[in-house]
Amino acid sequence: MRTVLLPLALSAATVLGLGSYYETNDDTTLAWLFSGVLALKPVPSVPLFLHGYGHLLAAAYTAAPGVPWLGLLLGALLGAATVLAFAVLDKLLRPCLRPGPLVLVLTLFFGLAWLEHWLWFSHARVALLLAGMGVLFAAQRPGRRGALLIGLLALGAAWLIRPSLATLGAAAAVPAAVWLAGSWRRAFPVLGSAALGLLLATGILHWQQTLAEARAQRRDAALSRILDFDQLCPQPRTPADSLGTTAIGLWLLGDSTVVNEALIQRAYRFDAADFLTREVPAKLRQRLTLLGRDYFPLLLVLAATAVAVARRRGRHGWFWLLQLGFAGGLILLAGVFKLPPRLGLPLLDFWLLTNLVFWLNNANAASANHASGGAQAAGEADAAPAAANVQRPALYASGERLPWMEPGALPRRGAIAGLLLVITLYVVKTWHRHQVLSQEQRRHESALDIIAVQEARRVRILAGTNDLLKSLSPFRIYRHGRQPVLLLTGWSSHDASQAELRRALTGTSDQTECLRRLAELGTYGSEADALWVLTPETARWLSHRFLLGGPRVQLWPGPLPTAYGADSAAWRYHIREPADR
Repeated sequence: MRTVLLPLALSAATVLGLGSYYETNDDTTLAWLFSGVLALKPVPSVPLFLHGYGHLLAAAYTAAPGVPWLGLLLGALLGAATVLAFAVLDKLLRPCLRPGPLVLVLTLFFGLAWLEHWLWFSHARVALLLAGMGVLFAAQRPGRRGALLIGLLALGAAWLIRPSLATLGAAAAVPAAVWLAGSWRRAFPVLGSAALGLLLATGILHWQQTLAEARAQRRDAALSRILDFDQLCPQPRTPADSLGTTAIGLWLLGDSTVVNEALIQRAYRFDAADFLTREVPAKLRQRLTLLGRDYFPLLLVLAATAVAVARRRGRHGWFWLLQLGFAGGLILLAGVFKLPPRLGLPLLDFWLLTNLVFWLNNANAASANHASGGAQAAGEADAAPAAANVQRPALYASGERLPWMEPGALPRRGAIAGLLLVITLYVVKTWHRHQVLSQEQRRHESALDIIAVQEARRVRILAGTNDLLKSLSPFRIYRHGRQPVLLLTGWSSHDASQAELRRALTGTSDQTECLRRLAELGTYGSEADALWVLTPETARWLSHRFLLGGPRVQLWPGPLPTAYGADSAAWRYHIREPADR
């Protein structure tokens, strides 16, 4: 019950009570690709995401387009990760706590360290958590083939979602896995099988990768250095370079004649001095401040476990080395790459579990040593009772105390009052986040509804509206009628399916020529064939792009904005010829 019904009940209560909101627009974009909103038909394969799942999702959306299949799939996998986490914690804490307190501790863990995974939904969280928890579940049960099979299946399912994140999750779980198994030798079958499986899967993926997929992966890696990691600075040399760097800054990535690998190599450079002295400190200040604000309960627990270990006698070199490793890893991600919440909290969860496992193992060892010493002093007659004491719960055996009950620590009542204060503050913060996300969801759904009711008999063209895809529910369907949507901004704009869509709409796969031909369609009244919904910045760029060769057309906004929000303003645009034509 504690390992299955409790986590599932808490997860359901979170989704039903607080809601669930996509953390980024990536997941809604994926849902729109797999369901065919952004293509001629459901897309079965996306190069960087959901390997293998795409074919199942495309078939499911084709059979039942009104069901949110992607959200249900990711929700089921996150539910599996939640059950595995509770199974690991339950087995770890069962010798230490009676059933009632154990349920309370598990519920507290969910509220402080896990609830956000359901509230702020992301496929990235699912990949990290499922991979790491699968490794921990198997390592905690060494020698059991069923547990090993479950762990490897969880790792494989996570790898199919996002290989790099599954690998990161498995790596973050290695220290706790070794201590849960008892030694490197006992953990080797699990860790070796996991490493071998990841290597084989990665090798097979690269072996069957097409040239177009490999090119898309290289392009995505280069664009990530610009748009996600802020590692490359634009230094355009020509007007064409300026047009391309501006397009990248606006996420207008579909025009391959302007945005390509040659442009990135020519018009961007890595300035090490500027990056290390300006970008890295700024990113660290921002991200570490947010870590402290958003996850202060976990940071306090990590500090408490470190203090508890420091107060114990003996050498704990590996423990302190791992503290430096986790802290250094978070700093590296935050400063050199990026550390959004969908990565930060899962890594903090693995850090917390690592410290908890070490502290409990250390407590068990201290209790066993104390009991052994008492048995020797009492003689042979007392040996049996002393041995029995070793089998008793570690935190209650031989006078073992919790950290806040040790001599010289805060009084127990003060510790409980402090814990209640921390819980209260975190509840307030979580409720505030729920309110912010629900308000943002209502704004974005309203804006999408406005766009959906606009007449467009052939196609809807969107640019700069990607933020409207954030904070939507994973368990709802968002569509724009039967007409396809040509989304010009975001990573999906250079997906292979977009070239096929442009060719089907206008007979050409070139984005600029396709848009010129779509500009000839009517945009007014109930007989409009095309609907252009753009932000002012993307409209200006497209108008400038139209002026460079070919028919000269410009985009002009309508009398009223189509959608306003705190984070976006999109207008319905019409086509007008320049006055000097």
